[in-house]
Amino acid sequence: MNLIDNVWPFLLILLSCYLLKYACDTFEQAASYLGRKFPPGVKGATVNAIGSSMPEMCVVIACLFWFDDPSLVMVALGVTAGSAIFNGCVIPALSIIMAKDEDGKAVNSIKLTKRVLVRDVFWVLFAEIALIIFLGFNAFTLWMAVVLNVIYLGYAIHLYIDARSHQEVEDEYEYEEIEDRGKFLNLMTFNFNTLFFSNRPFTLVSALVVLVLAIAIISGSSHLLVEGVLGSASVMGVPQFFAGLIFGSAASSVPDLMLSVKDAQKGEYEDAVANPLASNTFDTTVAFALPLLAWFMINGVEQLPLVQDESLTLLRWSIVGITGAVAASLLFNYKNVTKTVAYFLLSMFVVWAGAMYVFIG
Repeated sequence: MNLIDNVWPFLLILLSCYLLKYACDTFEQAASYLGRKFPPGVKGATVNAIGSSMPEMCVVIACLFWFDDPSLVMVALGVTAGSAIFNGCVIPALSIIMAKDEDGKAVNSIKLTKRVLVRDVFWVLFAEIALIIFLGFNAFTLWMAVVLNVIYLGYAIHLYIDARSHQEVEDEYEYEEIEDRGKFLNLMTFNFNTLFFSNRPFTLVSALVVLVLAIAIISGSSHLLVEGVLGSASVMGVPQFFAGLIFGSAASSVPDLMLSVKDAQKGEYEDAVANPLASNTFDTTVAFALPLLAWFMINGVEQLPLVQDESLTLLRWSIVGITGAVAASLLFNYKNVTKTVAYFLLSMFVVWAGAMYVFIG
């Protein structure tokens, strides 16, 4: 295997990161308009979370339909599960470290609303516990996929009730334009509002058009990401599952990371933390289970075999264990979430990644 063959998979992963980064900027611009009347925490938990979790869903779709290989569901699981841990540890940590106040000045700590935090923690733990129970069986069934999607429906209903109870929230939306860099660079950075709508403030139609185009870029880059993950596993001589768990999850979490850091730098701490927690709920339910449900129905089968081994067992319990630790760190300190908490979360992720390499890689 020559040098180009060795490097190519990692270039694909980096390229997918680039595509996701700029598609995320465009997505966030349109999402801010669509979620302009949502109360604190709800925008991050709905529009941002779903859109930024499209890479994880598209990875599952690519494995099942594009590559037409059900055995790759373990790679997809590695991406979605690893993304959940990355989201839970790294994104809140960097949001805290890079947080600013409304005047753009760096802050040493942030304050969260306990009610919003408890809501998102409850649903993400509920979703993850359901997933690890299902992964303990010898096969993942159609009905398990149905249950996971119903769990997210319950979360969505809870969010709707929350939004209805905060109708007094004022519309404080301000259009945030992306710098006009000229037609070529606008195209290369997916600045669709400038390209097609002359950078005018959004309307419902223009926001939806930009949102759909951004999601299309996210979807296409997910295919490149799967190619890169499979190739990197071959180059490094590690299981495809491990490559998805580390490289795939980090790359697919770029949109969540960028959105949360942007929110934290604007002083919107609720959305900065709600986004990764809600993304985890979406990742472990809809992003993983909806494509599987479609695959079951299209192929007329009711189950997909799972190979029970030490790596799957370790992953199952690390998901809920780390999420529980993250939840406790935030809930016990919600009035004053300091950078010490952030460094603890980052350290936990490093230890987890090292342990997974030792036991799986």
